[in-house]
Amino acid sequence: MKVLREWTIDAPWGKIAMMSWGNEAGYPVLLVHGRQDSAATFEPLLQFLPDSFHYVALDLPGHGRSEPFPTGVAPTRLHFVGAVQVAVWHLRWKQFIFVGHSMGCEGGLFFNAVYPHRISKMILLDPGPALARLQVHDPREYFASFHQKYYDNYDTFAGKRIYSKRRALEAVMSARGFTEAQAQLALARNMVQVGDDLYELAWDRRLLCLPPPNYPPSYYYQLFCTPTPTLLIAAKDWQGGYSNGKKEALKLINDLEKTLENFTVITVEGGHDVHFTNPERFFKVLCEFLDKKFENKSKL
Repeated sequence: MKVLREWTIDAPWGKIAMMSWGNEAGYPVLLVHGRQDSAATFEPLLQFLPDSFHYVALDLPGHGRSEPFPTGVAPTRLHFVGAVQVAVWHLRWKQFIFVGHSMGCEGGLFFNAVYPHRISKMILLDPGPALARLQVHDPREYFASFHQKYYDNYDTFAGKRIYSKRRALEAVMSARGFTEAQAQLALARNMVQVGDDLYELAWDRRLLCLPPPNYPPSYYYQLFCTPTPTLLIAAKDWQGGYSNGKKEALKLINDLEKTLENFTVITVEGGHDVHFTNPERFFKVLCEFLDKKFENKSKL
């Protein structure tokens, strides 16, 4: 599936970069990537999806070709919900299907709670590690891990790192287990050439220290317990996130699956980036979900 077009839109803090694929007259689908990724990471999955839909992806602030949030106070994970809202308002979509990966899933879940009935279906690609990150409840741990860490290392987070192209590729291949071709695609929108074989990674370094919400698990359950039909693709090889929050994140997913009629969880072989590395393992069930008609019900 070829890219239809690329463009930028204005947000209160700067530019948001957008991409689209498929049929502009088709039913709209919004794609939101995870932390330190970009819209490009959906391209392998899109090759397996029907081109009858209108797919639009954005680079979240501080990712890819989108401008970061203003310097100063540490941005939080909830700030990215605002970027989703700006994109949806720009597109003038009354209803749409949401597809998110990792931290991008948070954006969809919180957006769906704030703006009910705008999202007609949700596809969550391995949200477990991101949901685990919401479970940092100890106040001292929370403050030290995010706010103190950020302000104690403010100059580090405000700076940029320069790599040769080979060094950047090797870093991504090592950190995420990608092949060289996959690393090139993952970095396609995240590298800016600043010299002879010198590249600056476009990521906002503050992404390494994003404070999540830290509410009780019951809060997230009530917030996310909506009738929106949801397909959750869980990677069998859980990696990343906040290990101490894994148990509560799994319980949250299990409780939602038990309660909601149209909340379906499937587990696939692979790691956290399976949608990028091996989309052929689950694209059929995803396509069936895209086409399926639902009546919203509760199991209660």
